[in-house]
Amino acid sequence: MTELPQEIAPLTIATGPEAARAYAALTQDWNPIHLDPGFAAATPFGRPIAHGTMALNLLVEAVSRAGMRVVDLDIRFSAPTYVGQSLSTRAVRGEGADYAVSVLADGESVVLKGRATLAARAAP
Repeated sequence: MTELPQEIAPLTIATGPEAARAYAALTQDWNPIHLDPGFAAATPFGRPIAHGTMALNLLVEAVSRAGMRVVDLDIRFSAPTYVGQSLSTRAVRGEGADYAVSVLADGESVVLKGRATLAARAAP
């Protein structure tokens, strides 16, 4: 059995307009709240927000790069990420295979938080 790390190495990405367009193309989510500053200005957010699943996918990628896989996930999106902010992951081991996970915008605002149960990824 592979020993689980105490912490998963953080992963950071930028969420500029180009990243928002690329993510929209990948997911086929063309909601103007993510892409159109004029539209977004008329919403309660006031400006474009990044796709929420961008933060989740970043977390899963950080786990994968550590040679791990997600077995169970209980997360909550706690705040919006504005297009132009950077996203950084955090995953710290607690009891057993459970990790406290979060994604922070610009290193400050928690935009995703929760718990993930991880396991070592099987060798190909």
